[in-house]
Amino acid sequence: MKYMNYQKIAFVLILVVGMGLFDIKSADAKNAFIKAPITTNSPDITQSSSFTIAQITEASYPLYGSWKLTYSVNGTVYKGYLIMRGYYGDLRVSYFDPEIRKKATIDQKMKLMSSSQGLVLLGYNPVYAGTSISHPTYAADNFVFAVQPDGSLVAFTCDDEKRCSSVDMEFVK
Repeated sequence: MKYMNYQKIAFVLILVVGMGLFDIKSADAKNAFIKAPITTNSPDITQSSSFTIAQITEASYPLYGSWKLTYSVNGTVYKGYLIMRGYYGDLRVSYFDPEIRKKATIDQKMKLMSSSQGLVLLGYNPVYAGTSISHPTYAADNFVFAVQPDGSLVAFTCDDEKRCSSVDMEFVK
């Protein structure tokens, strides 16, 4: 089994930190910056108000079940089937590949992690479906799933090339 490298873990950490893009904040989130009063000698520098520090850690509890996932990147719809068996799982994704001008299907491994923003699934080793042949252009998918205080589920993905989308999920079993 291949393990994710530090660059990928750093990217996902940045993904979780940058979740202000999706306006997701933890209930205890505080602004990391305090705006100092501006004097006549001070330059006008504005700070991001959505900056949150988050860490990715090992998940405390395993996740079991199957879900249908639907998301879109640059107008291309991706349909996935996720099966989680504890701390690891598999995701099969089908999409229209413009390079071959037909439907393509890939399999990738998933690792369950946790953050202050919710559960994190790190994708790795995308291969042609049913084979062990690495896909040369498919960027592994990474997901964040969070149940909000009102009970609603928020899910989004950013792949290893930093293309992001919200995700529709349907629990299968």
